[in-house]
Amino acid sequence: MNMKKIIMMAVLLCMTTVTVKAQDVFYEILRTSKAVAEDKSKDIETRKIATFKYDELSYMAMKVRDDVLRDTTDLEFFNQTVKMLNEQSYAMHEFLTLYMKRLTSTKKKTERDIIITVFRDASINNPLFNDLDKELVLAYYNNDNYITQFSLDTDWIKALEAVKKRR
Repeated sequence: MNMKKIIMMAVLLCMTTVTVKAQDVFYEILRTSKAVAEDKSKDIETRKIATFKYDELSYMAMKVRDDVLRDTTDLEFFNQTVKMLNEQSYAMHEFLTLYMKRLTSTKKKTERDIIITVFRDASINNPLFNDLDKELVLAYYNNDNYITQFSLDTDWIKALEAVKKRR
């Protein structure tokens, strides 16, 4: 399968609408990403994108887990944390959909390289947690085997705003 077909399939995967209750966005994207990542009938690029999504959501959950567990009596804090995870999850989904759409809409390598750079920069320049574990945070960012070369420590809402402003 050539790269254009792979990217088109990935775009279709990213563009599927998540029809769930607002409070279930995080869990639904996590669940579907895991299912796609494990589905051997899917092409490898689609599975890699799903793996990135799953790992990103797992990372965010790990980063907020200790704060939530520290104070299990503060229902408002818990609800705010869930809301943040849902909003970040949705923004990540939109970010990746826009990324794949822009990548597949260009044929020139120079334009493609610019798109990749703009999205990578938006990811790295908008941290959510300011995590100092750079090996973990940059696991995908520094991996040429993935089309999703983004930092795990990304504020996806801000990153999405940044790429939308660029074009």
